[in-house]
Amino acid sequence: MYSKTLHVSLFGISDALAAALERITPLDRFSHELSPHTNWDDAAFVASDIALVDAALLPGSDLPSLVAQRRERLGASFGAFVVIADAAALAAWTADDYALADAVWPAPLDETRLAFEFARLQREACLSSELHLARTYLEAAIDSSPELIWFKDIDGTHVKVNKAFCTTVQKPREQVEGRDHCYIWDVPPEEAEGAYACQESEEQAMRAGCTCQFNELVKTAHGMRQFRTYKTPLYDEDGRIMGTAGIGHDVTDLQNVATELDILINALPFSVVIEDADGTILNANRETETHFKMDKQLIIGHHIKDWRRLVFGDELADLREVHEDREFDACIGGQTRLFEMTKTPIVDVFDNETGLLRIYSDVTEKRELEERATMNARTDYLTGLYNRRYFYEYLDERGRNESLALVVLDLDDFKDVNDRYGHAVGDEVLMKAGALLREAFPEGLAIRWGGDEFIVAVFGQHDMPRLEAQAEALLDRFRAESNEDGHAHALTGSVGIVSTDDPSLSIDELIRRGDEALYHAKRAGKSQCYVYQEDEPLS
Repeated sequence: MYSKTLHVSLFGISDALAAALERITPLDRFSHELSPHTNWDDAAFVASDIALVDAALLPGSDLPSLVAQRRERLGASFGAFVVIADAAALAAWTADDYALADAVWPAPLDETRLAFEFARLQREACLSSELHLARTYLEAAIDSSPELIWFKDIDGTHVKVNKAFCTTVQKPREQVEGRDHCYIWDVPPEEAEGAYACQESEEQAMRAGCTCQFNELVKTAHGMRQFRTYKTPLYDEDGRIMGTAGIGHDVTDLQNVATELDILINALPFSVVIEDADGTILNANRETETHFKMDKQLIIGHHIKDWRRLVFGDELADLREVHEDREFDACIGGQTRLFEMTKTPIVDVFDNETGLLRIYSDVTEKRELEERATMNARTDYLTGLYNRRYFYEYLDERGRNESLALVVLDLDDFKDVNDRYGHAVGDEVLMKAGALLREAFPEGLAIRWGGDEFIVAVFGQHDMPRLEAQAEALLDRFRAESNEDGHAHALTGSVGIVSTDDPSLSIDELIRRGDEALYHAKRAGKSQCYVYQEDEPLS
């Protein structure tokens, strides 16, 4: 806590009075130290905070110079030069003599009067110190602020400003305090009218009698600047308005950044919605208007739940509570569209989440293309059946922990069809065979293995006689499709069936066994079905 010791020099003061001063109780935080002097001492006089001098010891012609030195040393600190003189001594004093002293105490002094007068000096020292501290605190506070701070009188003259204000206007404090707006901002008076000179806002604050916020444009020698200001009226001791105090922040660059941000988000090919920590929408780009067929003003200022409920329905109103990114359907303009939503937290410099940035992308066509590409990678382009690659991927994902049966089909004499009728007819035959195969084994995974060979994989427990019956029914359908006038007579095939309950048996070995059964059927006259028998040689 702040404290101060007052250095008191006594010149020609009696021992009794000096002793009385020693007994005076100092004020809180203000002690005093006495230095008695029988004779005059220039150095002690200049160095003292309080000098009590008997008029008989005053040095004469050197006194004005010594007083000047003393006041220069004290500066803004408290000091008092007190002369103790009787009426006879004062009779010879001039106005200049009185001007040198801070106080004159009439002699003779008794202890009571001395204590009274010295206590008054203590109080003045205390008030002076507290005033100095208040000014110091105020100066430190306003100068440490990055915001512009100023105090104006009722005529608009700047009475006091802080360092940030001086930095902004590029002028030292001595060229700002005591000056008006036009001089400070280097604007000719005829160009600084109304709002540009901040006069209207100050008058408004004084009329309101309270702190008011303004967004003000200030005309300067270097162009227009935008400030966000807070202004409040100042009152004198009689309660009359004597001016205004203001705090301002130059938001020109921030406004430029905001404009650049708007340009940026409006150039993006997807919807952008920015919301605060409470879920209120702060901004949205033009693509949001386009995607959702909704005016921007119907979006900004609304809660995210209310907006989503309007656009996506009640089911997705609470999407804010869903942490992962997701896709969802929305009916826009009578058409169902697929949207992908991603969220990015907006954090401040302390890593506190202050809002969310949401991106809504219309991925309808993208997902359709992806699904088409996936399907093309998995299926045979001609028959629409799954391909060999997908079969192996399916086995990897599913695993081999259950029974598996394979129905292997090979068209008979298919090469002759291509040679005789051409590949276009051959393609028709393959497509027809694939369709009939899928109908015959709806429970299985139908695959075009390659060329004119097909496989149906049946997972889990299966009824071998039933599989045989289904295969025979398929061959009957092939025969029924034959007609002598067209090409369907070529739609005949041979079938081999193999099954296993052993998950350790490799799929390649199982396929090899199925091929053996198929070849056995072909050697038996084609258009046949044969079941692989492990203990029966296929010769």
